[in-house]
Amino acid sequence: MGACLSEHGPDHSNNHTIWTHIEYSRFFYGSCAVGHAGLYAGCSFIGEHDIPVFQRIAHAGGYYAYVADGMGSRAGVFTGLQYLLYQVSNLALEYLIVAWGFSKSLSYAFGIQLPIWTGVVWISLMTALSYVLMIRGVKPSLKLALILGGIQILFIFVLSAFVIARAPDVSLAPFLPSSSPNGWQGVFTGFIAGGYLAFAGYGSVVPMGEEAKAPKETIRKAVLYAILLSGIAFVIGSYAMVVGYGISNISTFTSQVIPGLIVAKRFMGALGAYAFIFVGTFLSTYGTVVGMGTPLSRVIFSLARDGVIPRSLSRVRSGSPVAAINATYAISISVAVLMGLAFYKVFGFYTGIYYAWAIFGILATLANLLIHILSNASLSALSVRSRKRWLAWLLAPTATTVIMIIAFYFSLLGLGWPFLLAPAIFVAWSAISVVWALRVKQTSVAQNA
Repeated sequence: MGACLSEHGPDHSNNHTIWTHIEYSRFFYGSCAVGHAGLYAGCSFIGEHDIPVFQRIAHAGGYYAYVADGMGSRAGVFTGLQYLLYQVSNLALEYLIVAWGFSKSLSYAFGIQLPIWTGVVWISLMTALSYVLMIRGVKPSLKLALILGGIQILFIFVLSAFVIARAPDVSLAPFLPSSSPNGWQGVFTGFIAGGYLAFAGYGSVVPMGEEAKAPKETIRKAVLYAILLSGIAFVIGSYAMVVGYGISNISTFTSQVIPGLIVAKRFMGALGAYAFIFVGTFLSTYGTVVGMGTPLSRVIFSLARDGVIPRSLSRVRSGSPVAAINATYAISISVAVLMGLAFYKVFGFYTGIYYAWAIFGILATLANLLIHILSNASLSALSVRSRKRWLAWLLAPTATTVIMIIAFYFSLLGLGWPFLLAPAIFVAWSAISVVWALRVKQTSVAQNA
């Protein structure tokens, strides 16, 4: 439950409320609430029909093992490599967004000017803390993340209640697609530019199947609770941010590095701003890194154990996959630094880092959508082979796949430069994954699935 909530739930919610709202608000504009409500409904539908997949196998490979079970090991390996792209991009986004917004948020809240590199120092400290606890084992790191997550989701509800009760601009406009200058295309583009990631993390619990007690029931409950809690928090929180900032002023929302903090201070004063910083920055950074890093390390471990990547990465110490954890941090930090520095050199700090983490957000969304399409196809293949469960295993997954393909199509139409780098990288990695999967022996995954 801790892993599921850390990535899908309040930890991720707070970071989206403070900073990443900008990423997709530039496309949603005043229709943020309808975008999130649609995402909530869609992800609830997808999550509900992912559960039969989750309950089939308890495997550290998660989705890659599920797809291997239904469609063969090569399809499974391709899915596993897409999962690496998804979670590495997620972690890189987190590192960059904290480095990008940390100093400005503290400067605004406390009235002091901090150098922009203070965000780099902060995310480095939180990353080091999460690394130490992950090395010690899954229980202490996820237990702390779950506790912090409970505090954060409570804060989102309290803040939203204050804002909605006092905002002069309360109306149904945020639930109307017409509030976006681009209508439904703006909603779909906001979906892929980051909105989907706000909901997509419920699958982070899946690679924990081998370490959970009664994994089939535990995973089912974790997915359902995470979707319920975080979905309500996102819809209410996004509505509060829009009406609190002012629908008539929403065109300037995306130019603010810290719009959520501005709204909190406007309606709750200095105390609200301090609480926002404490909950949204000091608590959520750790939880989000753990929520993304833990499942990624398990999938790396599983791929290594199955011989898809070097077996040395499956080394375990005191029950913890230390080699995979080391690889998780080394890879994600390296790509974040390289992309961040490249865009910083060309566009400067705030614009450059924004472009870099937005690209990682789009990459993570594309990879996650493809993973779920493959997972649905695997479940449908099992239904056809077994000739049973036509509704739950064939028709419902097919419907969610159609929704995802439509989202793919409309979302990509609204992307411009440099965001188009993300689809290009995604296609290149997919081609590499195909070649990689074709070179894997057909039995290498199935033996551990």
